[in-house]
Amino acid sequence: MLSTKYLYRHLFLLIFWAALWFVVWIQIKQDLGTSVALLYTSSVMVVAIAIAKILSDSVLPKALKTKQMKSFILQAICFTLLLALWMGTLDFFFIYSDQYLSTKEKTTLLLVQFYKAIISSLLMNGTACGIRFYQEHADIQQEHNLLQQLVLENQIKSLRDQINPHLMFNALNHIQKLMKKNIKQAEYLLLKFSDMLRYQLYESNLSDVLLSRELQYLEDFITIEKIRCGDWLTIHSHCRISTSGLRIVPLILIPFVENAFKHVALHPDQLSEITVDCQEEKGRLRFTLRNSLQETSVGTTEKYTQAAFEQITKGLDLHYANKYIFTVEQTAHCFTQFVQIDLFQP
Repeated sequence: MLSTKYLYRHLFLLIFWAALWFVVWIQIKQDLGTSVALLYTSSVMVVAIAIAKILSDSVLPKALKTKQMKSFILQAICFTLLLALWMGTLDFFFIYSDQYLSTKEKTTLLLVQFYKAIISSLLMNGTACGIRFYQEHADIQQEHNLLQQLVLENQIKSLRDQINPHLMFNALNHIQKLMKKNIKQAEYLLLKFSDMLRYQLYESNLSDVLLSRELQYLEDFITIEKIRCGDWLTIHSHCRISTSGLRIVPLILIPFVENAFKHVALHPDQLSEITVDCQEEKGRLRFTLRNSLQETSVGTTEKYTQAAFEQITKGLDLHYANKYIFTVEQTAHCFTQFVQIDLFQP
């Protein structure tokens, strides 16, 4: 049973050949009679359809895949001349066969009919191949788009897999130590940690999640790190979301937080501080992180721009191209990351 796609692809060609057959038959019916005109038209159309099908369904697709269009052009010329010769021969046989002509006149007349038929043959084969070329181009474009989508999905998965496992292992080690000292706090952190893992394993595979869910994940992460670092680290966090139902790509914000904890100063003689500020208004999210720097980390900007900056901007480009602003700034004692994203409504 023929598929719907096959019928759809050949519907226009079917209409084209049927209309052409009818037009030719109508034009010569008065001169040759109904039955003879039917035989002549059918003889022309059967060969024309066969040649056009060979060109459009076999020769052309092969030439497009192998990129050997010169070979296709040569074969198309040969088939066009072959069809023209057939049409010229039929013209001579059906129209002039009953006339008394010399051999030279017959040869001349046959050549004249052959030359006249070249244009008709070219138009028929050109139309069939043109339709087929359009269909093949559409298929190639569709395959190209699918490949691009697969590449994009692999890039997204790769970026998500780059989320630093070192901080997660630190959290697990801290929970293990707390189990010996403070069972309640260890249980509290374990619940937070399980929520984070659940989000990473299941919800991070979605194309987008609620902004509130992404921020909850960040809050759990910050809570675990705050308890792990103890009194050495002060965290100021402020979040204001004015639009409900906003969605965001999962795990797009966690690299900023990871970098803040990675570069923050953790020394008794230094100010250890992280400030998280998240503001959303009319679908525009502004996310700012500031962290104090270790004295030995004054030159980290170059390393940051080479590694983390590249990872973050690649993720933003994939999901929010031309819809975001991302900047970093470093002073002697402070490192600031800022990102602004225009989010989409559900």
